[in-house]
Amino acid sequence: MHKFLSLGVWLLLALFLAACGTTESANEEPDPVNGSSGGIAAGEIVATIEQLDDDSYRYTLKNQTEEAVTFDFTSGQRYDFALYNENDEQVFLFSSVSTYTQALGEETIKQAEELSYEFDVPQLDLAAGTYKIEAWLTPKQGPAYPVETEYTIE
Repeated sequence: MHKFLSLGVWLLLALFLAACGTTESANEEPDPVNGSSGGIAAGEIVATIEQLDDDSYRYTLKNQTEEAVTFDFTSGQRYDFALYNENDEQVFLFSSVSTYTQALGEETIKQAEELSYEFDVPQLDLAAGTYKIEAWLTPKQGPAYPVETEYTIE
């Protein structure tokens, strides 16, 4: 009888230890990509940049996950962009010449929806040539979703 009781205790202990660590922690930080603390999304957030006219661009994030995604911001700034020369040296940074409200905020993109920001590249005293524009989101935490395209000055 003592053998069966000992075996039963060991089996219960093994089952208890096997169950440890298989549930999500209440203190676990939410995943900023799919708005949950775990789980696998069907897709991802896809960032694109498109040229609208000579100096105007649109930076877009498309939610291809299975849930709404919320981004938290520490100011009125939602995105930033920079220009890089052919040596990959930054020659312009939008946020360095901009001011933003000092208020917390958030943006939510529902499943299959988009969030877009349009911006103009200012007239800069740069030599003719091909530059790179990189745009990205500026959330408090999580991925920034950078994307780039060419910008030509004639």
